[in-house]
Formats: sequence, C-alpha cells, structure tokens
Amino acid sequence: METRDKLLILIVIAWISAAVYFKATTDQMFTRLDAMEQLQIKHVDEVNQEFREDLKTLNLQFIGRGKHLRQAQKDIVVNTQLIHHLTDSLGRKIETVALDLENFQRDTEQNFVSTAEARDEIEKDLSSFKRQQRRFVGDLEQRVTTIETDVKDLNERVPPKAEEEEEQGSSRRRGR
Repeated sequence: METRDKLLILIVIAWISAAVYFKATTDQMFTRLDAMEQLQIKHVDEVNQEFREDLKTLNLQFIGRGKHLRQAQKDIVVNTQLIHHLTDSLGRKIETVALDLENFQRDTEQNFVSTAEARDEIEKDLSSFKRQQRRFVGDLEQRVTTIETDVKDLNERVPPKAEEEEEQGSSRRRGR
C-alpha cells in the first residue's frame, strides 16, 4: 500500500467519523426539540386553562358591576353635556372679547386720527401766528425807523433858540 492509498483511507475514515458525529448531534438536537415542543404544548395548555379560569372570574365580577357601568355611562353623558355648555359659553365670551377689542382698536385709531388732525391744525395756526407776529414786529420796526427819521428831520429843522425856549418852557411847566 502506498502512502497515497493510506492517506485516502484516512480521509474516508475522517469523513465517516464526521458524518457519524453530525448524525449523532442532529439526533440529539431533534430529541431536545421534540422535548421542548412537548413542554411548550403543555405550558400553552396550562396558560390557556388559567386564562379561561381568570376570564370566567372576571366575567362573574363584571356581571355584578353592570349598575356601576350604567352609572358611569350616565356620568359620561352629563360630563359631555357640561363640556358642550361650557364650550358654548366660552365661545360667546371669546366673541364678546373679540368685538370689544375691535371696537377699542377702531376708537383708538379714530382718536389718533383726530389727534393728528388737531395737531396739524395747531401747527397751521401757530405758523400763521408766527407770520403775523413777524409782520407786526417788522411793521413796528419800520414805524420806529420812520419815527426816528421824522424826529431827526424835525430836530434838524428847529432852530437852536427854539430848543432852548422849549427847554425853558418845559422847566417852567414843571415848576408849576
């Protein structure tokens, strides 16, 4: 026998050993799975049985609570009506407040407009008054200038003796 043949025999034996090992392992797993499946079925039956018993107990408890359920339904109806009533009332109040706000806004805008118009009128009146005063002051200055010129002209025309006589006459008048 050659080495090659020995090697082939070892490989075949290794394959057979691996196949036997995998077969034994899979058989073991299937056995465990079957056992687990049986336990699961038993557990599901126990749970279902407990559920049925608890459901029956609850049904018996709720049969006695029917009047409580009817009272709760009546309370829900009363609460719903109260909610609708309060909603309507609040809606009306909100509308009232909205109208009041609109009226206030309109009144405020009218007040601002009338105030602006009054301010413009006062500005016009003040401007007119300023112009009148400037004219009046200008007229007064012109008159003062005219009077000064007239006095100057008169002073130049009056002879010096007349001035002395006037002064004496005014001092005589003062003495009396």
